Amino acid sequence: MISYHASPVAVPGSGVNGGMNVYVRALTTHLARAGVECDIFSASLNTTRVESTRLESGLWLHSLPVQKHTGVETTPDYTGIPEFADRVVEHMLRSPIRYDAVHANYWLSGVAAHRVKHDLDIPMITTFHTLEKAKHSLGALIDNRSSLRIHQEARILGCSDAVLASGDDEAKWLLDLYQAPEEKVVQLPLGIDRAFFSPGPPGPAREAIGFDDGIPIVLYVGRIQSLKGTALAVETLAHLLARRSARLIIVGGPSGLDGEREFKRVSELVSSHGLDELVTVVDPMSHELLSTYYRAADVVIVPSVSESFGLVALEAMGCGTPVVATDAGGLRTVVDAGRSGILVKDRQASAFAQAIDSLLANPVQYRAMSQRAASRAESFTWAASAQRLISVVDRIVAQDVLVNCMSCA
Repeated sequence: MISYHASPVAVPGSGVNGGMNVYVRALTTHLARAGVECDIFSASLNTTRVESTRLESGLWLHSLPVQKHTGVETTPDYTGIPEFADRVVEHMLRSPIRYDAVHANYWLSGVAAHRVKHDLDIPMITTFHTLEKAKHSLGALIDNRSSLRIHQEARILGCSDAVLASGDDEAKWLLDLYQAPEEKVVQLPLGIDRAFFSPGPPGPAREAIGFDDGIPIVLYVGRIQSLKGTALAVETLAHLLARRSARLIIVGGPSGLDGEREFKRVSELVSSHGLDELVTVVDPMSHELLSTYYRAADVVIVPSVSESFGLVALEAMGCGTPVVATDAGGLRTVVDAGRSGILVKDRQASAFAQAIDSLLANPVQYRAMSQRAASRAESFTWAASAQRLISVVDRIVAQDVLVNCMSCA
């Protein structure tokens, strides 16, 4: 498993750390528990030697040193991939383990895995997590690396033996925007860890986080960036306050090209609406602590432009907290509209506020939705995701023929 730029043991919610970290750690954990030996390879700018850590039986994390090329990188970037790929291949060749496949996560990891596939003659499986063309279609900023990324995504897709999509929308993006062969695309929904994300009484949770004053809590969890809709969450609170008392808790930090700009916008909106006492920004945190916030919340808002899956929504539902989310992308797969949460078609603050108010105004509906949310979340497990991946690898290995592409010729 390759997770080049983001360590699976980092706390998600800011910088480059997000749902992919959770995905890699949880999926490999359950692969190992199913009897599959897994090695995770991640790059590090903060070490000069290979650091190998046993995460649990059958699962190791190898942090491989990569030099800074500009001197200012805070996370490994594209320039470090050749060095990283060399180290991965060297480690795999020396290992007593016989590797059956390499699984890349994100396009940067895919560039490295492409090399590993051909040096070791093993199948490559790719999970992109986000796709550059899809981001552009949703209004994301285009940077000077976009053309490089699109080129590499096409090469990686062309040489992958299987490409994993978390839901219908991501599969459609792969097919329509990248012309992926239909037989390559395999849907593999994400899961949650029930040890953390399960229902519990809200009272003790609110007391634990210091908000037990009876004011309804709207919770936003995730990186602070425009595509995630952090500022929209603040505007929603301003509209909601015209209907009822409420507070907003934001758990996350700035991320991406416009992260700092979005954070500044959030701060300005809080000040202009006079919400200083009702909006709290909390640093990203571990799952053990995050689940307490989910249980403390009355509603979790997910106002993203789109999500390939919607892990935050699923985690909230696992804790029995109804979700109000954008009617887009993988959120349609996760949230059973009108039963486990509300999907908002009109992505405006007034529409989100109305949806939240309607939910809080009807205690009977709220309790029923809370119960259905927890019940629905039970069908999404990492153990099932791991078994699905095992079947994909078994099928590819049994074929004994690796996919090749023109760019590899």
